Amino acid sequence: MMQDGQNEAKFLREKAEASATRHRPEPEPVDLPELSNEQVHKLVHELQVHQIELEMQNEELRRVMTDLEESHRHFSLLFHRAPIGYLVLDQVGLIHEVNDTFCRMVGRDRKQLVGTPFAEYMASDDRSVFLARYRAFFKNPEGKHLEALFPRGRDAGFHAHLEGAMLGHSLGRPPVNNPLLLLAVTDITERKWAENKRLQLERQMQETQKLESLGVLAGGIAHDFNNLLTVILGNASLALDELPPHSAAQESLEAIESTALRAAELCRQMLAYSGKGRFVIESIQLGTLIGEMVSLLKASVSKKAILNLNLQEPLPAVRGDPSQIRQIVMNLVINASEALGDHVGVITLSTGLLDRSSEGPNENFLDEQLTESAYVWLEVADTGCGMDQETQRRIFEPFFTTKFTGRGLGLSAVLGIVRGHQGVLKVHSEPGKGTTFKILFPAMPQDRPAPSPQGETKPGSWKGVGTILLVDDEESVRSMGNRMLERNGFRVLTAADGREALEIYRTRRDEIALVLLDLTMPDLDGEETFHELRRIDPNVRVVMSSGYTESEIIPRFAGMPLAGFLQKPYSTAALMDCLRVPLSGDQSTRNDE
Repeated sequence: MMQDGQNEAKFLREKAEASATRHRPEPEPVDLPELSNEQVHKLVHELQVHQIELEMQNEELRRVMTDLEESHRHFSLLFHRAPIGYLVLDQVGLIHEVNDTFCRMVGRDRKQLVGTPFAEYMASDDRSVFLARYRAFFKNPEGKHLEALFPRGRDAGFHAHLEGAMLGHSLGRPPVNNPLLLLAVTDITERKWAENKRLQLERQMQETQKLESLGVLAGGIAHDFNNLLTVILGNASLALDELPPHSAAQESLEAIESTALRAAELCRQMLAYSGKGRFVIESIQLGTLIGEMVSLLKASVSKKAILNLNLQEPLPAVRGDPSQIRQIVMNLVINASEALGDHVGVITLSTGLLDRSSEGPNENFLDEQLTESAYVWLEVADTGCGMDQETQRRIFEPFFTTKFTGRGLGLSAVLGIVRGHQGVLKVHSEPGKGTTFKILFPAMPQDRPAPSPQGETKPGSWKGVGTILLVDDEESVRSMGNRMLERNGFRVLTAADGREALEIYRTRRDEIALVLLDLTMPDLDGEETFHELRRIDPNVRVVMSSGYTESEIIPRFAGMPLAGFLQKPYSTAALMDCLRVPLSGDQSTRNDE
């Protein structure tokens, strides 16, 4: 920089001398005064002082030039090495200046960028938005910002935040007197990723909360509805017993009983959706269970659907309710058939083993929800229409359907059954490419003895003896239960709530053989009443009755075993079967959980 200044000064000196020579007038004779020696010395001294002053001024000028050069170098370094991309744009969006950071951001050289439209480097969708808003942004950039995506070769590119400020002076050589905009370009790709991740987690949390809330609602409705069904089914059972043979009313009562049982099945689905729907738990061989269903499955799918079975054998057993596992298989296969529509397609039903204790090709399926060492998996895949993301987010809502009319709880019941079996459900689907449902059930240890299937023991001709205290807040249930018990040899005392039951038991405990206690009652519920009864008599025999399932109720009484559990709705046969075990003293058939 200093050398450039010296060269420029020399050039100016030569130019000035040439000009002076051209314009020097012809010398005319001039009479110069004679100077004394003292005057000459004084004049020389003055010239020497001026020369020193000029040299000092030149030195100061060189120092200023050096400082300016250093300042320019620092500014250039800060401008080009800043972590933010900087550009100078004119009113039509052409690039007048750009720093190295932005060059690296878009993978271009400065020479390629200067003089080109800034919008040219944006994604096409964002480019049109930028151009539509640029005029207003250029006139008054204060407090405004834009966002845009900048592609970068084969890379996905980066998202940028754009902010601007007006430049109040000319720029460059020759100076540009038109207004210019200083634009700051900040890479916000990671921030956008974090925001999307947060939104995704929020959606997942909302979905989880929604499913949990719907599960609680479904369980509550099922409980209340079971109370109503108890009255309907019980009275139909009593009426059938009272009818003479070949009565004309028998067919109507049987229809009522059948309809009530179907309604009870819907309640079981609602309880399954709430994740608390285990009823009859036994050891299940998944391949055998599916094999028994093949004929039914083939009859249930479209005639244009090809049903393929890919069942791995042998597989460990799983512990669960066979009827609910069958419901899962049937539901998923029918859904797959409907996804094919009128087109030819393939439905593949597969099973296999996921062993987390050893490395294998299924390791990429591991999920933080998986807590067991081994899982038996069931997969139903189709080549149908598939689902978009919005549909996938809603498929587990009760009664949600993409068809014209809904037909029930559908996949929501499937999800509840899976959760009730401590399983995991995964869905993968793409529009036009089909859907795959994969379900994992915890595998039973190979050396563990399989539990024997549980079922109702037929009461036969057994009749009861003694007094039963029947406690229920529903008058219709008390009335029906009273009739059932008296018809089978019992004497019955009834109570409408827990406090009344405690008063009766305190005064007549010696004659009461068993307490049939409803779980859900106002004021003093069944659980609180049970604890108070045990304080009165530690050996009291209590059978708990509820619209909820046994698998949910029994753990609440751990350490204080109940004499039995009676699931609502119940028939006379189910009631007598439940009472027979504790009252006959035969505890061998009880399965204490």
